[in-house]
Amino acid sequence: MNAMTQLRDLLEVLWPQIPDSLLAGRGRDRLLMRVGDFPAAVAANLCIFELRLDDPEPAADFSVTVTSSRVPHHYLAGTDGAAATSRKACLDAYLASKPEPYRWLMLEYDLIDIPKERKAAPAINLRSDASLTPGGATFEPARLADTLSGVFGRSDARHEHRALSRAFSVLPPGAVVVFAAAFPERTPRSVRLVVAEVSAAQVGPFLDRLGWPGSIPTVLHFLSGLHDVSNRFMMAFDVAPEGALPRLGFEIYPTAAGDRDFRSLLSAWHTTSSYHWRGLINRLVEMELCSQAKADGLLSWPKQCFLYGANGTYRLCMGINHIKIVMDAEHLRAKAYAGLHCSPSVPS
Repeated sequence: MNAMTQLRDLLEVLWPQIPDSLLAGRGRDRLLMRVGDFPAAVAANLCIFELRLDDPEPAADFSVTVTSSRVPHHYLAGTDGAAATSRKACLDAYLASKPEPYRWLMLEYDLIDIPKERKAAPAINLRSDASLTPGGATFEPARLADTLSGVFGRSDARHEHRALSRAFSVLPPGAVVVFAAAFPERTPRSVRLVVAEVSAAQVGPFLDRLGWPGSIPTVLHFLSGLHDVSNRFMMAFDVAPEGALPRLGFEIYPTAAGDRDFRSLLSAWHTTSSYHWRGLINRLVEMELCSQAKADGLLSWPKQCFLYGANGTYRLCMGINHIKIVMDAEHLRAKAYAGLHCSPSVPS
């Protein structure tokens, strides 16, 4: 294994571990073009490959985590250099305000739907402190609104204040907002919230209070059809001042993984094996939400091994974090979020 300074160097070594049905050809080339010049060290935190399970093309969107006090400038490169600079200043201030154990954000890169020659600005995902330790601080809507408006490059946060006030006011008792995200490239301008600790019985009343413009009976029927293979989920929805948008997501976890605290579910990518996911993935194949080729590739993804080379020994951990069902009107799509962590092995 030669010296690896860029992510493309590391990925070249890792390709034999990544099933061709999930990432190959044009999809691989597009990923390398957009994020290949990132430092190889990003994989020592966590990389996520977002895979469309009904799409025959072996391609993926991509996310990286940042745990330092600063975001490298080229991570935020988009078409507008001034906006990237402003966004970086906002995120650096956000990270600097966090003590080290809580210093975390994720940058999410759309690759599949973006022309290969264009470097679109990434989405920004923030995680509440409550997701890290019991008793940790949850998001404060006003402060969160100020941060997200800065991500959008705006000093006026009234848009985000109204959207978040509406959403937080109708959350079910006991619900925890785990993630909040801003998508600078998408319209209409909105905020995405990911909420844990919502029971199946609470879903319908919550969507009704939220004013979600889709078919609630369709949602409930779908969830009931998965209950034997997946009984834990988090809800992802987009809100604007005018109300909820049609897109709705369920980040689901396999029943076989056990009834665990939602904080443990966030690390499911390295605590579950193919065995835990097989029933859920097979059910998605039966429902025609996942191709057999993608199912086979996905079930061969989880692994832990050592990679040996002239540059030292690396520990590789690959696993499935969650499967997301996206509903937009009556249309359903399944996506898998597959994690990868690769770091130098420390001698024992």
